[in-house]
Amino acid sequence: MLLEQLSEEPTDDVVGELLMLERNGLARRNQPLAAYTTMRVGGAADWWAEPNTEEELQTVLRAVREAGVPLQILGAGSNLIVGDDGFHGLALKLGSGFAWHRVEGHRIVAGGAMMLPKLTHIANQNLLGNFEWACGIPGTVGGSIWGNAGARGFNGETFESRDAAADLESVVAYDRDGNRQFLWRDEIQFSYRRSSLGERIVTEATFALRPLTPEQAKAHKEATTQLLKRRRETQPVNASSSGCIWQNPNIESGPLAGCRGAGELIEKLGLKGHSSGHAAISEIHANFIVNMGGATSEDVLALMSSVEEIAWREAGVRLEREARLVS
Repeated sequence: MLLEQLSEEPTDDVVGELLMLERNGLARRNQPLAAYTTMRVGGAADWWAEPNTEEELQTVLRAVREAGVPLQILGAGSNLIVGDDGFHGLALKLGSGFAWHRVEGHRIVAGGAMMLPKLTHIANQNLLGNFEWACGIPGTVGGSIWGNAGARGFNGETFESRDAAADLESVVAYDRDGNRQFLWRDEIQFSYRRSSLGERIVTEATFALRPLTPEQAKAHKEATTQLLKRRRETQPVNASSSGCIWQNPNIESGPLAGCRGAGELIEKLGLKGHSSGHAAISEIHANFIVNMGGATSEDVLALMSSVEEIAWREAGVRLEREARLVS
């Protein structure tokens, strides 16, 4: 669902600090990043770490701080685009040790690397609702909270828009100095696809969900099936993409006033299928750029810039990017 970057000038200790991580099995060099993103483009990170425990995470964060190298956090890589030159620093992804969960009454506590669709299934199995919105999002718990991911969900009666903040109760997060923090929901500010978590890394989250009867759980499961069916019909779910590329603009005037989102705007501009190299605007949903096979980051970024220029020139709309660049 997500990423951040901290840029500092390397110190003289950079090699020693990172070599120590490498010797302890906590880091490795020259890790290709394309395989860790859903767009499948981009170069390698100079250094890579995938901690599996909070202690390992603290060790890596403190070593990176001492070394003074740039740090990049990756979730499931579903909303980012890695530059062709890769990342000249350390890229960090929470390992499988953070992909855990437990159910406590009407609450689900989950590790930061837990995938959202799996949590939707777990919630329904335990007679808990309101997490249906996450059924088709290929993101992690930590990344989804950091970027306040959202989608169409189900409230027991009707379908509605929901997001990660809606049922969040608390998080455990680490700052860049390796300090552990506990935060209640009301200590975090959320807005559309944003949060105030800044440089923190979410390692644990608690969601307070809606208790269901067995009959209600059946209805929620059927709603999930409908949401997934709609997603398959309206989005290029089987293609390599970074999800929605642009945030939905509010178009109140001009020739395309009333467009319900970036996808409808781009479609009305006649840009479905518009391409650059091996990257193209999806024919299914125009707010998606898909890798047609062999695309480069340069292809994707050139296409993004082209669409943005046309939207501004022909509709007077400045598209704001939702997908993020790692470079």
